[in-house]
Amino acid sequence: MADPVATLRDELDALARAYSAGHHGRWVARRRAGLIDACLGALWERAGGPPGAALVALGGYGRRIQLPMSDVDLLILHDGVDPPEVARLVDAILYPLWDAGLVIGHAVRTPAECVAAAARLDSWTAMLDARPVAGDAAAADRAMEPVRRIARQDPTSFLDRLREAADVRAARFGSCAHLLEPDLKEGTGGLRDVASLGWIAAAVGADLEAAGLLRSRERVAVDDAEEFLVRARSAVQLLTGRRTDRLVAELQPDVAREMGFTDEPGLVAADALMRVLFEHARDVELVAGIVPQRIGAAGTPADPTTLIEGPASILAALADLAEAGAPPSAALLDAVEAVEVDDPVRWDAEVRSGFLRLLRAGAAGTRMLEVLDRLRLLTRFVPAWAGVRCRPQRDPYHRFTVDVHLLRAASQAAAAFEGAADDNDPIERETRDQIARPDAVLLGALLHDIGKVGGGGHVPIGAAIAADTLEMMGVEPDIRDLAGFLVAEHLLLADTATRRDLSDENLLLDVAARIGTPERLAALYLVTKADALATGPAAWTPWRQALIRELVAKLQRVFERGDMGRELAERLAGRTERLRALLAGEPEPEVDRFVLRMPRGYFLATEPAQVARHFRTIAPPIGANEVRTAATAGERPDTYEVLVVASDRPGLLSWIAGALAIGGISVLSAQVFTTGDGAAVDLFEVEGAFEAEITEARWREFRSTLRRAIEGSLSLEHRVEEKRRTYPPPRLRAPLTVRSHNDVSEFSTVVEVGAPDRIGLLYDVTRTFADLRLDVHLAKVATYGGRVVDTFYVRDALGRKIVDPGQLGEIERAVRERLDA
Repeated sequence: MADPVATLRDELDALARAYSAGHHGRWVARRRAGLIDACLGALWERAGGPPGAALVALGGYGRRIQLPMSDVDLLILHDGVDPPEVARLVDAILYPLWDAGLVIGHAVRTPAECVAAAARLDSWTAMLDARPVAGDAAAADRAMEPVRRIARQDPTSFLDRLREAADVRAARFGSCAHLLEPDLKEGTGGLRDVASLGWIAAAVGADLEAAGLLRSRERVAVDDAEEFLVRARSAVQLLTGRRTDRLVAELQPDVAREMGFTDEPGLVAADALMRVLFEHARDVELVAGIVPQRIGAAGTPADPTTLIEGPASILAALADLAEAGAPPSAALLDAVEAVEVDDPVRWDAEVRSGFLRLLRAGAAGTRMLEVLDRLRLLTRFVPAWAGVRCRPQRDPYHRFTVDVHLLRAASQAAAAFEGAADDNDPIERETRDQIARPDAVLLGALLHDIGKVGGGGHVPIGAAIAADTLEMMGVEPDIRDLAGFLVAEHLLLADTATRRDLSDENLLLDVAARIGTPERLAALYLVTKADALATGPAAWTPWRQALIRELVAKLQRVFERGDMGRELAERLAGRTERLRALLAGEPEPEVDRFVLRMPRGYFLATEPAQVARHFRTIAPPIGANEVRTAATAGERPDTYEVLVVASDRPGLLSWIAGALAIGGISVLSAQVFTTGDGAAVDLFEVEGAFEAEITEARWREFRSTLRRAIEGSLSLEHRVEEKRRTYPPPRLRAPLTVRSHNDVSEFSTVVEVGAPDRIGLLYDVTRTFADLRLDVHLAKVATYGGRVVDTFYVRDALGRKIVDPGQLGEIERAVRERLDA
């Protein structure tokens, strides 16, 4: 007689090749189970199994789903009267299988022990799949009947335990329908959920379809899904040679090839495989989740199926269920599928109202949108959804498909408006209250990645798709504009916070200009947070949260101070555009570099024609000891504009002010700027102190004095004091005031000085700052009828605001003492 185990090994090796030959997965799995049945039957017959004993297949083997590396789960059932005989039987069955390298999961029980084992859910469900393989089949059926009866007697308790186990699996393995590296067996929507429908039928004691708990289309969808999942899981096990169920990214191209997928335009074979997998798993996930809900909802008021007459009524019925927290019944879904829905849907006020109700309902509403998706109807309401539906994302942050990510983001955004805001996030609380149009935030979150269709940069593509979609929906113009802005700029806060220097004041002004209004900033923060939370843990780490919140807080203060807003942003954009037109003859890369490196305050404070005159003096890179000056006639009679450009360093402004004073040149106003690459751009309006005309010889003297001061070959202190003695004292006896402020600027301490005008006043103040090792980052100097009002934005040697009260007091005292001397 041939060795049944050796025969089995040969037949299983031959059967493994059938997977690559394109046979259906379940056919091969059932054929494999049949071969094992034959081997076990032969071993049982050879061992001479005693009367009343049986060999029973459990779990997946009991369902005849036997994959290449699956365990063979067995129950050896006996009546307990002859333990030595049972032990002999166990050895005779199991040792040949173990010696052949098969993985055997086994239990040896009496009928009473089977009932006791049902206390453990995994043992209970395995026995619900039991089927006799050899021995006394009637005894096996009698032993399994009490196990099935326990489930039928208390189906509610059984379903609760299944639900708890499903929650544990979901937490551990995630969703086979959503995750980019799904577990095909244990993940939600995987083969374990397919098996659960059989266990539920055992608890109900009836066929689920006959009981009205499962629609015929749902049964077909689950059957198709099981076939695909079995094929995919078999391919994974054959490729790895291991008992593994997770379809990791590096395996997906090979599995796709084994299953016959090929590259398509905009969709590689691996992504095509995953899209089909996700579609099947979602069908399973929906059915496995909704059938127990239907059982639990028995006796509740019927769904309003008679009202399902068109797209608007479909959305209204689903919104009612979402707001009530109830599942859709089989009858409702049948009614929905029976309605003819235009492709695409023609949106009107009722359709729009129902759709927005679903978005406002948060997680419950997005679950109903998923129901629409499973019914293949969501793409009729939102045609652009077809491009992202079940589409994988290949980056280290995202854990979900594009469409699932968008639904999760919309749900997260809705949570901010439904009283479930994060109590540990004060920025969220503040921003939520600033938004007058929450629907725009929900739509922006839903559509923010709608451009991820495999065609290049998703942001510009998404902005165009979102604009068309919002127009199709017919939403109000202000909602459409805000939602479109959120799609176009949804990466702005995260990219800026994590990639740019948040101590750069120009950066803040640029970002504020792009955003435009406090409401837009508030909405953008909520979408940014919703996007991150919907992406995965790596996208909303404490580090990223802190950076984004820091950026938002700084931008809020920019808007509160009026440093930037829609009007200023439009003014800045208009001036920059005008400047580019005036510089049309200059090399475009040089103009771009000039615009980027100059402070935004410079463009806002200086007319474009004036900036264009400055271009050739400022634009070329400045050497370490180089000084450039340009003097032209001022706007008022007998005044001059003086532009000084030099590498910025502590004390530079005081040297310029001292050189002007020594040259007998009075400063009427001054504006001091620092470029992004560390060049000082100082602009003065001046007049002659003694003689109205400032000749070229005096300008040469000024430039020579300044260069010598920078080189350290001239003592300005003595020369300024000498020049001051030739002037009469100021006639105006104005009070001297020195005040510091830390609430005016995000990055600098602002020192305001009011004093009677005198020769060298600007030099005295700026020299004091230099002695205190303070850098003047921005200055505005003005003279009004003999009184000077100067404002200086200063930072310490490390580029920080001065926050120590003692140091602030020291600054004020030092300036006052210098000016009182």
